[in-house]
Order: sequence, then C-alpha cells, then structure tokens
Amino acid sequence: MALFKTTPSFDFLGKRKSFMLASAVVVLLSVVLLMFPGPRYGIDFAGGTDVLIRVDPGVEIGELRDAAHDMGFTDAVVQRFGAGEGEFLLQTRQTSIMTDEERAQATAAIRAAFGEEANVEFPDASGDRFFVYLPLTAYDLDGVDDVDDFLDPMVLADQAAAIASRIQNALQSAGMPETATAAFGSAAERRFQVRVQGLQSTFQAGLTSALGERFLRIDRIETVGPRVGSQLRNDGIKSVLFALIGILLYIGLRFDLRFAPGAVAALVHDVLITLGILILLGEEINLTMVAAFLTIVGYSLNDTIVNFDRIRENLQSVGGKPKDLVELANRSLNECFSRTMLTSMTTFIAVFCIFIIGGDSVQSFALALMIGVVVGTYSSLFIATPIFLLTSEFLEERAAAREQLAAAIAQQGPQAS
Repeated sequence: MALFKTTPSFDFLGKRKSFMLASAVVVLLSVVLLMFPGPRYGIDFAGGTDVLIRVDPGVEIGELRDAAHDMGFTDAVVQRFGAGEGEFLLQTRQTSIMTDEERAQATAAIRAAFGEEANVEFPDASGDRFFVYLPLTAYDLDGVDDVDDFLDPMVLADQAAAIASRIQNALQSAGMPETATAAFGSAAERRFQVRVQGLQSTFQAGLTSALGERFLRIDRIETVGPRVGSQLRNDGIKSVLFALIGILLYIGLRFDLRFAPGAVAALVHDVLITLGILILLGEEINLTMVAAFLTIVGYSLNDTIVNFDRIRENLQSVGGKPKDLVELANRSLNECFSRTMLTSMTTFIAVFCIFIIGGDSVQSFALALMIGVVVGTYSSLFIATPIFLLTSEFLEERAAAREQLAAAIAQQGPQAS
C-alpha cells in the first residue's frame, strides 16, 4: 500500500535551516516552561494520596469536591475514572490527617511519659502511622538482677503489651483518643507503631456524612510519601536519559558516527517539546507520562532509523561519495515518505481512539502519544537528517584538513633532507 502513486519530490531539506531554527526556539521555550512554572507533578512524583471511590451515578464532581473540602482536603482534585458511571478518583497532597501541631503534641506526650530519650518518628511514607522508639529506662527493671538478662528479646516481648498500653494512655491524655498501638519489628528494637485515625476512615466518614446512601464504597486508597515520590521522579528521569545514551551507542554501532548525533538530537527534541506542550495544557507528569515518553522515544527512533537506512543504502549505491549529499538525502526521505505518513496516520488514529473512549485513566497517556507521534514524524524529517548533514560536513572538513596536513608534512620531508 502506498500513499502516492509515484515517488514524491518534496524539498524537505531546502528550508532545513529555517526548520531547525524554529525547532530550537520551541525547544528553548519548553526548557523555560520546565523551569517556570514547571511541571505539575502527580502523586507518583510529588507525594500524596489517591482515593478511588464509587458513588451513585447521579453524584456530580462538584458534590465530591465540596465534600473533600469540608473534610479539610482543600487541595483535593476530583476526576472521573474509568469508563463506568459513578467511579471517581480523588487526589490530595496530604499523606496523613495529622497536623504539625498534633505531631508536636504526640512527641511531647511520649517524652513526658517515657523520658527525653524517647524518640518519635513520622516517616514521609507512613501515612496514618508513626513510630515510637523507647529507651531501656521505659521498661520495668524490678526483679532483674542483670541488665544483660533484661536485654533478652523474650523478656522485652513480655512487657510489650504493657508498654503499648502506656503509650496509648499518654496519647489519650494529649487529646488523641482514636489510636491503636502495638509492638513493631523485633522486641530488641524497642519500637512501637501507632496508627491514628487513617485517611481511609476520614474519607469513609466524610463521604458517608455528605452523600449518605449515594456513597457506595472506597475501592482503593494509595499513599506515596514526598521522599518516595522524589525518588520515583529521579528514577523516571534516569530511565529516559539511559534510553537516550543507549540509543546513541546503538546508532553509532549500527550505522556510523555521522548518524548518531542527529538521531539523539531528534529524540531529545521530541521529549522536550512534548513535555512543554503537556505543561502548557496543565497535564500531570507522573509514572504514566514517563512510560509515554519512553514510547515516544521508541516510536520516533524507529521512524528515524528507516530514513537513515535508506540514506545509507543510497550512499552505498554510489560508493559512499555522492556528488550532492543533500540531494541524495532529500531523495531518500521522499522514497520513505509514503511509509512514514501511513505509519504515522494509522498510529495517530489508534491513539486518538484510545484518547476518546479510553477514559480518564489512560487519557493523559494517549494525549502524550498523540503529541509525540506528530512531533516525532516532524523531527525524523526536519531535525534528524539536517543534523546528519551537518555532522557529515564537519567530519569531511576534518578529514580534508588532516589530508592537507599530511600532504604538507610529506612535502616538507624531502626538502628538509
């Protein structure tokens, strides 16, 4: 199947400098957007809580948003989830219902009961839990002749229930009645986990109060701490960078050095422009988007390799030294243009269908791919090949300079003798 009956003769490279300049401006704008206002990171990267809820189909988004605000989650974002009716995803940056003041009160209560050596930790990813580390002085030493015997985990474990009860009483005196305390880990660590009224309980009670019987259930709740989110974000960036480095090495080995810079520059161009457009549209950048970027890199690379392979074939047909490299590259692009457009159009149509009927859960992914397909097709024609020409010109000039230098040295040799 061909898009054209005969090979077209478009002058793709005639205005290559103009296209490259325009792309450089757009890439620069994307970099500026990346710094200000910056990406709107999702829960995966910024930390927070996702709550998947199911309600009566007649419930509107506004009602859920108002209910979340009444519960104290003023930053809550509510959106429809999936293709079914009555499914919503509620997102908030909060990972715990405890305020800084409540954390301070809990710490003070624990230290008042067990001494200043008691340590209270509130890990980022703990959500509705925190941990209490107690010194040996918190335990009952009466009847123990040798402290070394007291360090026996079995002895510590025997007192764990009593210690947990004392922690519970201390927190109740500080105004935190809805907690559950239990030993955590090995007895030798002297660590206790305190679970406060969790986010799930808070949402369950708040939505039931606001919607009554129209609130059906909470299907899933996921919490990601800021520290974990930062690590995921860094890992996502590394995955894209490693993919680009691997592609640079592959192209350099699969073809030659002249082709590699153009391929990698086109991929960086595609990722940055797609990212810039997504920032302008206010889309969340999360792990799903990282998957979309890696997919775009693979798609764009495939298109570029097809064009480069045709250029290499045509170079081999003329012994590697064409009279006009620009004309040869332009002819190669025209020979592949029908295949390029058919592939891009069919891919775009498939992704567009996912965007329309796939629901909110995959809509952002599909949007990123739609942008990537368009930008990737453009870059394979107007970025990768022009940079290949620049690289070839640079290497040819260096080779010519080396030959002139070698000739000059050879000429000076007989004269010197």
